[in-house]
Parts: sequence; structure tokens; C-alpha cells
Amino acid sequence: MVILTQQEVERRLGTVSCAVCKQSSFGIDERFMGSDGEWRGICRKCFYTFPVHTDMDFYLQTQPDMPFRLKEMSCTSCNHRGVTLDFRATMSVRESVYFVTCQNCKRQFPEKSSLESYE
Repeated sequence: MVILTQQEVERRLGTVSCAVCKQSSFGIDERFMGSDGEWRGICRKCFYTFPVHTDMDFYLQTQPDMPFRLKEMSCTSCNHRGVTLDFRATMSVRESVYFVTCQNCKRQFPEKSSLESYE
């Protein structure tokens, strides 16, 4: 299990855009940092809030297709297949972002989820 600090999650959230204002300045609302890994992210520009999930062990156990999907994801730097899931953020009802790390070069990058679709 990856242990992430609040500062690390905020830094990595800055690599995606807000679903409302399209800016990239986020924080973690400390009032909602649960010990169960359920946190609340907040856009510092428009104050939009969204869930951030840091307990990926539980998520991987309840989503049987996810380990296979992680093995197939390619690194945006070295093109190696296979990443580890660090945390995920549900930016809107139609958009979830996985924050992953390449197992080969250790590059950290966001990957939009193709599994979350509510149409």
C-alpha cells in the first residue's frame, strides 16, 4: 500500500484541471480527511469539491478488472506497460482520474479512467 502525504496528493492533483473552471490549483480539505482514505479535494479557484480516494488496496479488491487494466497502461515517458495505482479522484460524475506510477521508470502521471461512464 502506498502511503501518501497531503502535500504529495495536492501536488499531483495540480497535473489535472478542475471539472468546473479548468484551472489546476487544488488543496485537500483537512476537515474531511478520513482515516478510511476518503478525502475531499477542493479547487482553490472556484471552490468546487470532489472526492479523493487514497485506499487503493480496498478499491483493487472490489474492482476485479482493475489489476488487468493497470498491467496494460503504458507509461507516458518510457512506454513500458504496467503501473501502480497510487490514488484516484472523481473530478465529476463523468470523469475519474487515476494517479499512477510507472513500474519501470517511476514516473508519476495521471490517467483518465475509461471505466467510469454514467451515460
